[in-house]
Amino acid sequence: MSSEASNRYKTVIANVFSAENKLKLQLKIESSLAQVQAELKIISQEDADAISNAVDKVQLTRVQEIEEEIHHDLMAMVKSLAEEAGEAGEKIHYGATSTDIQDSVLALQMTRGRTLILQKLSELMDLLAEKAENNKNVACIGRTHGQFAVPTTVGFKFANFLFEFMLTEKMIKLVPLDLAKFSGAVGNYASLGRMDVETKLLDQLNLSPCLISTQVVSRVVHSQFLMGLALIAGVLERLSKEIRNLQRSEIGEWLEPFASRQVGSSAMPHKRNPHKSERISGLARIIRANVQVGLENVALEHERDITHSSAERIIIPESANLTYYILDSMCKLISGLQINERRITNNLMQALSNAQSEQILSRLTEVIGRQKGHELLTKHVIADEYKISVLKDQEIIRIIPIEELEKIFSTVEVGLATQKVEMVIQAYKGGEY
Repeated sequence: MSSEASNRYKTVIANVFSAENKLKLQLKIESSLAQVQAELKIISQEDADAISNAVDKVQLTRVQEIEEEIHHDLMAMVKSLAEEAGEAGEKIHYGATSTDIQDSVLALQMTRGRTLILQKLSELMDLLAEKAENNKNVACIGRTHGQFAVPTTVGFKFANFLFEFMLTEKMIKLVPLDLAKFSGAVGNYASLGRMDVETKLLDQLNLSPCLISTQVVSRVVHSQFLMGLALIAGVLERLSKEIRNLQRSEIGEWLEPFASRQVGSSAMPHKRNPHKSERISGLARIIRANVQVGLENVALEHERDITHSSAERIIIPESANLTYYILDSMCKLISGLQINERRITNNLMQALSNAQSEQILSRLTEVIGRQKGHELLTKHVIADEYKISVLKDQEIIRIIPIEELEKIFSTVEVGLATQKVEMVIQAYKGGEY
């Protein structure tokens, strides 16, 4: 697959899944297999060494030439290696089926990809923890359903995103990406009649044998990986939407970094569009969509079919690469994010006349109960000025003196927001999640 976007969004993850690295890993596994089989007296040490010494002579172009002829990518690698190994070439791939090699390669690729993604995720979480700490006392208006809710703090917002990323990190770490197999054509070790080759080979590769498998490692594993990536993408999109919405002209509380010569619009030079956040949202859709394909790959027929293979060559590298890309984009965005405290305060003051109903309801509940208190306050929602309407309600004033109501309307109450921010940061830094 090649397109303008392939280079536009290319990251270090692309190298992990490149044709060159895939061939390198295939050859590494074939070499390790030969050495293990020599150790177990299945083939001679001389043949094993000849195979290992031939690995560096194999060229990707030659493998591709052979594949054009035989239409089998793994066997093309085997034949190319055999050409360089002399008589020992007859012992290459002994007792193996293609998927013994291919699924081990994919396990190594996904494991490496996850490591890089987790490193970038950790970088982002550090930035969010810093933002949460620095803004834990900065009061702002909270919003639900796009409407003013009650006051909270900017740091509380960041702490919530931090916690969600902590959850995604925990999940993706649990995916057993190290699972592999060397058990032959239907997974029952019929080719060699022994399990010690698998145990020793996978141990050398820092992989673990499946408890049982068909010809392939269960695609439940690969689906879990894709879902883990999609969860990261989902939280990234939620954060990107928060930034986009708070950058709206009429809100203006958070602003994406904007370079001195950056262009927002070709037609409207005044625009400061949040295009970085929008790009994150767009790419997150692709990552989520790939989960569906991964789930469909679970239902292979009998001991295996090959319907998963073509799809996985696209969805796993693509999802891993795009996840890394939008994580890196968000790191840069959060590093340069501008917090406009003046606009935050202005919006908070504008909201206070409506945003204190929760405090008033608590006071009414003490006297007439929650349901009656709720009904008293709800009828003022349609008024042009909620605060003025409440202050004129004689039934409310008989319960809460007007002076007390005025104080409630003018007081910014953020509850335990600051304490919760500190708890989340402590849990993150202590690894207690």
